Amino acid sequence: METRRPTVPTLQQNDERVQTGIASLDKIIEGGLARGDTIIVAGQPGTGKTTLGIQFLYHGAVRCGENGVYASVIESGEKLKRNARRFGWDLDRLEKEGKLQLVSLQSTMKAGVSTALETVLEALHSINARRLVFDSLSALMTAFESTAEARSFLHIMLKFLEAANCTTLMISEIPWGKQQLGTNFEEFLGDGLIVLDASFDNSRVRRRIYIPKMRGTEHRLEGYDYYITREGFALAPTPIPPDKIR
Repeated sequence: METRRPTVPTLQQNDERVQTGIASLDKIIEGGLARGDTIIVAGQPGTGKTTLGIQFLYHGAVRCGENGVYASVIESGEKLKRNARRFGWDLDRLEKEGKLQLVSLQSTMKAGVSTALETVLEALHSINARRLVFDSLSALMTAFESTAEARSFLHIMLKFLEAANCTTLMISEIPWGKQQLGTNFEEFLGDGLIVLDASFDNSRVRRRIYIPKMRGTEHRLEGYDYYITREGFALAPTPIPPDKIR
């Protein structure tokens, strides 16, 4: 039997901006992310990548009328809900209202990455989602035997998401003590790259955000301190002075 390769729909270009739910971040990226773009959110453990992703989905569902999917290879839905409650974000309610779907890919990945992708696409279609958080790209990449295979699959996946006009955050882990992002090609396939960095500064951990890449967007290249408060993720109002960057 002949296996047909799925046809990627025609892409639609637009300059519509998608609010992230973090006003201080949107301020430095022309009001938000470009509709349909895929952004890599990379950082060490504990830098707030999951918090940023949940805030992005919650704001979209509650403030923008955009349904969302959180697809995780790592975190369970119950743990995501528990963590979200600390910020006053009721994910249970959004699920019941059909505005959010939490998809666990822990068991699905055993059947192969193609099955996992189909599960994600079905979830997006079932609630007409316009936003997706995929956690994590690093875990997905380990399922491939070669970098070339991973790159080809990821390229097709991103084209499908863009064609569906779905704005996506792809979370990627950076191990402590290393600078390389994953297999060192993911950042070239994504439309943008947001790096969350944590370092020790005078016996305390200092968190900083950098945006090395954001296609089609005028964005600040300086780093910003950022904080995770009871209201969620927030950037300092001014960039880090050059003489303060280590």
